[in-house]
Amino acid sequence: MKNNAPVLFLHGGPGLSSIAERELYGHTMPVHWWDQPRSVVLYADAFSALMDSAEDELRTLSDRADAPVNLLAHSFGSHLALRLASRQPGLVNEVTLLAPIHDLGDAYIRIGERLRSHYPESAPFADALEAFRRERDYELFAKLAAQVTSFANFIDFYWAKSANARRSWYIDLLTHHPVLDINAFEVLAKSFWAQSPAYGDVRAPVHIVLGSQDCLIDPQTESQAWKTRLDCASCKLLECGHFVHLEQSPAAWWPQNWPRQSW
Repeated sequence: MKNNAPVLFLHGGPGLSSIAERELYGHTMPVHWWDQPRSVVLYADAFSALMDSAEDELRTLSDRADAPVNLLAHSFGSHLALRLASRQPGLVNEVTLLAPIHDLGDAYIRIGERLRSHYPESAPFADALEAFRRERDYELFAKLAAQVTSFANFIDFYWAKSANARRSWYIDLLTHHPVLDINAFEVLAKSFWAQSPAYGDVRAPVHIVLGSQDCLIDPQTESQAWKTRLDCASCKLLECGHFVHLEQSPAAWWPQNWPRQSW
């Protein structure tokens, strides 16, 4: 493995951006904070179009450095990273997955339960949650996701209780910048839903970092799910919520043998 490999960031969502990461870290880290193009929603198979775009970005970065690339992925971006590692093994050095989610449906059931405990009087929300729990159909998932995002403060649950300052900062970004595109989320989630990735052919070493207070997962279940699929070089649990890399210092989640700058 190369110690000086460039780093490509694959943000979560789907439909998020790297605005928060650029705002927080700027050029202090040797990372290409790439914004996944939202124009892929215009394609019949939006997720495949996004994969093609990510592959082009990977190839460009690898060609520029004349070296394979490290992939740093958050949340849903983990699926992009692992598919890139599968499709282009010669271009991928190592992979770090921050708060990866192996099952999108399970993640929304988990946050649904958290929200229901705070809003037990919301009948439409409770109905959507139970309907999806009974049948893992995409249309029912879409209804549940719409109900989740209908709560103005749903993003609060993504953060650790101790991360008030960073949570407030992120919410301010959401208010003033196009951090999230709901239309892109809906189109890409639907396109992704029909696919069944296995990732058994990923040969690059994979580092996994999970948050102990992540509302979307059970850390033990999640770590075991990934370990059965991947060659995990390391797996650690940090005291944080879903936005591992925005709550915790890079010193906590950045692999020791990856290049560093002034963070």
